[in-house]
Amino acid sequence: MRQPLASQPNATIYQYQLVKRISIRMELIYSYFLIAGILLAFQMLAYHMDGLFSWLIGFAIVQVVHLSILLLTFIRVDEAADRKWVWRVTPPWIGFKPANDIKLLLFRRVHRHLFWIGLCAIALLYPWIKESLMISVVSWHLWLLIPKLLLSFTFRKQKEGLLRLQAWEASFYKP
Repeated sequence: MRQPLASQPNATIYQYQLVKRISIRMELIYSYFLIAGILLAFQMLAYHMDGLFSWLIGFAIVQVVHLSILLLTFIRVDEAADRKWVWRVTPPWIGFKPANDIKLLLFRRVHRHLFWIGLCAIALLYPWIKESLMISVVSWHLWLLIPKLLLSFTFRKQKEGLLRLQAWEASFYKP
């Protein structure tokens, strides 16, 4: 009887060998959503209904900023397969994520750009937006990127390979 690929310890995709698989536990997902709930509670306590609207609008603003940065980043990418990113609501990969396997170095570069250019874009908005909206935008930006940045940090010793993000796990394959 054949075993599914996910259960094989040394799974191989094309010429790539599985090096490490990280499973996402439900406790992590619950705590991830708890952080968003705490942000909402803080906004509601401090700013009342204005805090709720800022919380919702802040999420939308961050998604637009992230999409803009992704589109600008991929202007210089030659491979069309690397340009395929999708918007998902699968925790903890909420927001934009690669549709297929992605080179680890490209994943790191894109998320580094998203983090730093996103913070700079948010800082440019500072003079024109309210305090509650500024708190929401910065918090959502960090909330959406921290799981992906932690994943980059986890695989920091790896130089080249493919990263596969699935609903409940992340796998790293080496050539």
